[in-house]
Amino acid sequence: MTNNLIDRRLGDMAAAKPEIDEETFSAAVWQRIHSRPNPWRVLVEGLQSVSPGVAWRAAPAALALIVGSVSGAAMAAGRDVDALDVFSSHAPYAISALADLPKEDL
Repeated sequence: MTNNLIDRRLGDMAAAKPEIDEETFSAAVWQRIHSRPNPWRVLVEGLQSVSPGVAWRAAPAALALIVGSVSGAAMAAGRDVDALDVFSSHAPYAISALADLPKEDL
């Protein structure tokens, strides 16, 4: 043995027997692993509890999105559109054309 305190402490720890039973510890760890709930199941159960409220709040937004898409498609359909019309003030889908405002000649 040495007189160094750290060497003596390390020697004492190396000579000491562990205080826990390894088989009991291993069985307890595996029991906790197997009894743990599935995270996806927890997420789905949580979403099921809030889904009715979210559906009632999302329904008006979904309806507005559908109506806006259909009306926008109806307004844009049936017109001959050039790819460079975005730079023209006489484009058939310009705000002035849709609102029947007077157009300026370039």
